[in-house]
Amino acid sequence: MGQLLAFLFKFRAFFTFLVLEVLCIWLIISNNNYQKTVFINTASGVVGSITESSDEISDYFELNKVNKELAAENERLRALLLNQKVSPDTLIRLEIDSDTTDSIQYFPRYAEVIDNSVAGSRNIFIINRGSDDGITPNMGVINSLGVVGKIRSVSSKYATAISVLNTSNAISARHKTSNRIGTVQWDGVDPQKAKLLYITRDVVLQVGDTVITSGFNAIFPKAMTIGFVSAIEPDPNQQYWDIDVDLSVDFGALEYVYVIENRFKVEKDSLVQSDPLNQQ
Repeated sequence: MGQLLAFLFKFRAFFTFLVLEVLCIWLIISNNNYQKTVFINTASGVVGSITESSDEISDYFELNKVNKELAAENERLRALLLNQKVSPDTLIRLEIDSDTTDSIQYFPRYAEVIDNSVAGSRNIFIINRGSDDGITPNMGVINSLGVVGKIRSVSSKYATAISVLNTSNAISARHKTSNRIGTVQWDGVDPQKAKLLYITRDVVLQVGDTVITSGFNAIFPKAMTIGFVSAIEPDPNQQYWDIDVDLSVDFGALEYVYVIENRFKVEKDSLVQSDPLNQQ
């Protein structure tokens, strides 16, 4: 305390000058309209700049929360899109009455990827949604870019999914231009590419053609993007094309995904299982 008093006494002239200076400025601003206007405008600009910077910092730290809120909002929008009889990349105005929700076949639930592998031959990823959220095995998983994989096992809070980058995960696919059915399967080599199998040599293909889901199974909706044809060579047996597909999803950067519930899947599966031809 003594040192503080000694400091103030030593610089008493400076602090007296400073107080008088502030007092003079205040008197000038208070008694002159022009100076008052300039001060208010300047102060408003400074305060506004500080507030804007503060908001930007706050927004940055709130990005994770905002992303989750946007993903939740997109659940409903994607549900509408998945159940329209149009291609998912078609921009249209979607409208649905609130009392027709029960008629929706595909219902998406967003989830965050909390673990992911891309370096093995049978890659999986884990999401932070489980049976408590209505997630069950064999549900499809997508993101905004296309097909990601399918659910393999669930606990109450989490679920493990088989990635498209899994050599045992075959996806029923369709060459969009020709409408020909094939299978997309990863060969375990390049995490950005897969193979489109069983497309016969009579099909006309071009680099850049889109490969989509066929809709024949009950896991993925029809016409979800899988990837794009990047290379075409004749298969050695001369029956099928050897087709490379650039996958539309960047599996090394998975963050948020949508788990697709097909509300008609149980009915479809029971019908197939009850068919006598499938019991022979």
